[in-house]
Amino acid sequence: LRQVAPTHATVLVLGESGTGKELIARALHTNSNRKTQHFVAVNCAALSEGLIESELFGHVKGAFTGAITAKEGRIAYADGGTLFLDEIGDMPLETQAKLLRVIESREVQPVGGNKLEKVDIRIVAATNRDLEAMVKEGTFREDLLFRLKVVTIDLPALRDRVGDVPLLLEHFIGELASEHGRMIEGIDPEARAALVRYPWPGNVRELRNVVENMVLLARGTVLGLDDIPASVGGSTSTDAVAGGYELTGRSLAEVERDLIATNLELVSGNRQKAAKMLGIGERTLYRKIKEYGLQ
Repeated sequence: LRQVAPTHATVLVLGESGTGKELIARALHTNSNRKTQHFVAVNCAALSEGLIESELFGHVKGAFTGAITAKEGRIAYADGGTLFLDEIGDMPLETQAKLLRVIESREVQPVGGNKLEKVDIRIVAATNRDLEAMVKEGTFREDLLFRLKVVTIDLPALRDRVGDVPLLLEHFIGELASEHGRMIEGIDPEARAALVRYPWPGNVRELRNVVENMVLLARGTVLGLDDIPASVGGSTSTDAVAGGYELTGRSLAEVERDLIATNLELVSGNRQKAAKMLGIGERTLYRKIKEYGLQ
């Protein structure tokens, strides 16, 4: 991101739904010399085939039934700034051809109009679909794909970067507690470990929603196992199995040892990071590592 953001290069962001593709696009914009101009986001999957061209390219008065006034398109509105095309894999083939012409000529022609308008835009596109496979199927233009993937950023799923979960938890708890006016001081180690173990099929978006639910419904100032929604492995029962972490029928020392070992593994043995995740001092963690014979 740091290398690419200051340039004018077109960027293709790949990743599962909820991994934060729009956040990447916004980061590219806000770290570029276009940051004072518009960032315009278009969700290609949310627009019907008949509407998407009018939204992107605009239209002149009388271009079609219902076009009682002229309308500026999103591409023209983004002039000088960044155009973010989300879910571009859902863009119709005919619209893909027109978008390709815009990229190549840096000109846009409103629907029903004859006049070409010069535009200076940076395009960032994103999708959770396999565009290479779509090219083979004939549902995505190969020449457009070549134009879009000047730089490709592949966002891994949250389950493939579990070390980010504690950092995201800390960020979202602070952000959402402030947003909702809730006095939440943090999350206890057992609840944190349970959420780290959950596979997060909805990725970062699901994690944020879960944290928001916990912040809103928490009865105390520190989030605990009882605050985790049942949908992600939480339970108000004392027989809870939190995210695959068995808590019953074991001594406190056994649970504590496994919890420390799991957190150390997540941060590749970095005691400072592990202590922060566990909510204890580094000297306390060092003592417990020796006590339990951990490496």
